[in-house]
Amino acid sequence: MSNKKRSTYVLVQMALLSLVFPGLAHAEPDGSLAQWRTKEYKRQPGLDMINAAKAYSLGFTGRGVTVGILDTGIAATHPEFAGALVGGFDFNTHTPYTNSQGVDSDDAPGHGTHVAGIVGARRDGLGMHGVAFNSSLFPVAYGEPDDDDDDDDDDTEPTREEAAAHFDRLASQGWNYLAQFKLPIINSSLGVNDCAKSYAPPCHVVDYGSAQGALDWQPLIIDAFKNSAQAGTLMVFATGNEAQDHPDLLAGSPYWFPELKDNWLAVTALDEKGNLASYANKCGVAAEWCLAAPGGGHAPGINSVNSGGGYAHLSGTSMASPHVAGAAALVKEAFPYFTAYHLQQTLLTTATSMGDPSIYGWGLMNVGKAVQGPGQFTRLFDVDTLGYNSTFANDISGTGGLHKRGSGSLELTGNNSYTGDTTVSAGRLAVNGTLASAVTVEREGTLGGSGTVAQVDNYGTLAPGNSVGTLTVSGDYIAYAGSVHELEVGPAGATDRLVVGGAAHIDGTLKLAGGPFRQNVAYSFLDAANGVTGQYSHITYDMAFLSPTLLYGPSLSLMIKRNDTPFATFANTGNQKAVANALDTGSDQPPAAMAELYDTVLNAQSDSVAGYMEQLQGQIHAGTTSALLGNGDLLPRTLGKQAAGARNATGKDTVLWAEVIHQQRDLDGDDNSQDVRHKVGGLFLGGDTALGEQGWRMGASLGYLENRIKLDDHRQTSRSNSYSAALYGTQAWEMGSGSLNLLAGGAYTRHSLDSERSISIHQYETLKADYKAHSIQAFAQLGYRMPVSPRSSVEPYASVNWHQLRHGSFSESGGQAALRGDSQRQNLSTVTLGLRGTTELDLSKTTLSLSAGLGWRHALGDTAPERELAFAALPGSNFHVSGAPIAKNAAVAELGAELKAGKSTSFGLNYQGQFGRNQDHAGSLFMKVRF
Repeated sequence: MSNKKRSTYVLVQMALLSLVFPGLAHAEPDGSLAQWRTKEYKRQPGLDMINAAKAYSLGFTGRGVTVGILDTGIAATHPEFAGALVGGFDFNTHTPYTNSQGVDSDDAPGHGTHVAGIVGARRDGLGMHGVAFNSSLFPVAYGEPDDDDDDDDDDTEPTREEAAAHFDRLASQGWNYLAQFKLPIINSSLGVNDCAKSYAPPCHVVDYGSAQGALDWQPLIIDAFKNSAQAGTLMVFATGNEAQDHPDLLAGSPYWFPELKDNWLAVTALDEKGNLASYANKCGVAAEWCLAAPGGGHAPGINSVNSGGGYAHLSGTSMASPHVAGAAALVKEAFPYFTAYHLQQTLLTTATSMGDPSIYGWGLMNVGKAVQGPGQFTRLFDVDTLGYNSTFANDISGTGGLHKRGSGSLELTGNNSYTGDTTVSAGRLAVNGTLASAVTVEREGTLGGSGTVAQVDNYGTLAPGNSVGTLTVSGDYIAYAGSVHELEVGPAGATDRLVVGGAAHIDGTLKLAGGPFRQNVAYSFLDAANGVTGQYSHITYDMAFLSPTLLYGPSLSLMIKRNDTPFATFANTGNQKAVANALDTGSDQPPAAMAELYDTVLNAQSDSVAGYMEQLQGQIHAGTTSALLGNGDLLPRTLGKQAAGARNATGKDTVLWAEVIHQQRDLDGDDNSQDVRHKVGGLFLGGDTALGEQGWRMGASLGYLENRIKLDDHRQTSRSNSYSAALYGTQAWEMGSGSLNLLAGGAYTRHSLDSERSISIHQYETLKADYKAHSIQAFAQLGYRMPVSPRSSVEPYASVNWHQLRHGSFSESGGQAALRGDSQRQNLSTVTLGLRGTTELDLSKTTLSLSAGLGWRHALGDTAPERELAFAALPGSNFHVSGAPIAKNAAVAELGAELKAGKSTSFGLNYQGQFGRNQDHAGSLFMKVRF
């Protein structure tokens, strides 16, 4: 290396500091901190010195924050940087840094690598870890001058001006490169002086004499600094290692260029005893933007990453600065919306004072406190929260004020004594501690919380509490025209309160929120020691059935009354209106057993009412009636099919049969009722035999059916286990070439029903009931069978079926919306006209009989089944609810096949269906035995 290169390189190196010192150790941490104070943590004692474990215990590790590092480079493949690099550039090799590529131009242990490790070495259980161990790193190696930078011989000692010019070009190149990425934080452990050398620039920032003097020495650097500030970056600098009373030019630049001050942090170093390190430049004229961090004494130094592998100890303000850059990353994670100024002020004002500011600036950095927000407002702390919700938990003092902008919420929980004004322009400010400042709430702003403020001028929204709570104003409260006072009531009747120690003047709108509000209750919400003047111009609320009235006086109260709007006003269907009218009978004085249900309905918005009534009406009970009543044709059709086959028996043969049935029935709803889906599965056993010599046959059947019924919304279902017994008789009279065939019979069915429906109004409820029902049926069918060939025939027929369904009483259990139903009867009759045909086919060693039919069915009676219901806890609340209607007219179809398996045994398949407003499809498999 040439003398000129070596001299320039010396200019950009900083001496190094050492270990954490026990003298300023924090109190023994509790269990939540102990988990962070691992062996890996303790191998870098600087972490404990800056109270890092506290920040970690609050959830901040630097994740999502990128820190730029201008230095000698980084050993990119060291395990401590695994996955940490997200960019960067090496101006020595003119190659980018990646996680698999990049070296440190400094000899091991590598200055830049060591600095980067203090910022962000990973927490991997090995060695040590950095302050912001989950942060991302963006290293830039500033480079050395090329051999052809000038015409001087390599062995020629550079002049002071030449050395300064080299550094000016190299460093400014790095900072300008970084500025384009607008990184939130850049660490620069660099300096421009070496007072031991006769050719060094001035020893500290004051030595330059003026801003022009600094520009004469480092014009490109000053220009790069202005670019960095414009990029919004917090620039963190070491003060220097020359034991001067002031920092060098880099850390002290704002002294000559005040426009940089809000973006600057100067960092001096402490030794192991908590004193200024012997080599460290003091804060001096940079005290306003300076603080102290661990840099170590002369031995052993700060433990961090060695570019040659493993770890090394180095000392210097170079090691103090990255502690602060890493801490800034933790604060940026805690408050993503912070600008460079906010980061700077938070780190400075939460530092632990160490005495003389000209030595230590604001004192020892305390990142465990900094991640909880600023400790002082030195001037207006103007912050846009950008939609984030965060908390300033420290006690904030100072002469400055707070301006809260942007969406999102900012919470103040400390004892805040700052004397400047507080303004809320947008979003929410929640005061949950104390605030000595006067507060102005602008049009788009909201003030809330359960703490104490000094005085409030409200042009925007006042919303006491953090839900329901009390906000105290020790002075006066003034609400202006256009303002909003949001009053929230909680489930237990607690209400927001505003307690004013002075006078209150109200105007604007009172907005009701939360709930439920209860009728005939006076909600006291504003007390003022010196009285209340003015009145609200509007009260806004979303309750369809309750209306508020203000009671004015020394305190303000809100009285809630039931208005004249019926529940049925906002119902849509007949069923909804019926249940709404029933529920309305108790709306003035709701029964205690239904209090929460009434709270929800009475507080409902108009567009919610129809949905509530749809859930409350209990339509599954009427839907079950529709399904069971409409399914009354299944048994007569099954018996008719079997009896028709039995007529073919010869002599006094007795026929026994068994039939397994599956049916799917869909009853389409109308504007008043939901669709009903009805699935049936079961077994019929029966038989008939000849009776006397006159051609009569008598039969009997036993059956079991399982009915599964649900409404279209799937939240209401019922199930029935149905047991039936039937008697039937047949006769065939020969008439001409054909025969007149008669089937007649009756049946009884016992239904064991259970229902379940789910509602989610005031809470989630599952309402259940079980009860009995009974069916009585009488049926007859007359047909004329005419042969059309020796093996085929057709038969026009007419059938009638009378079905009475008798429901038993029931009472649901499971919640406040439980219904009860009294016993009742419903009747349905059907008349069917149709034509069926049969034919026989001879197969090898057996015979196959085929049948098909088509007809028209007409229904009379209770074709719109309904149930009379009432709320179990509300006497006199009877109402009628309709189920899906039964089609008055429908086409009927049947198909069948019967295969003889021997002289006395046969097997077959049947299909029966109806098509109209409702549809059903029944398939069955049967077996017959004759003997």
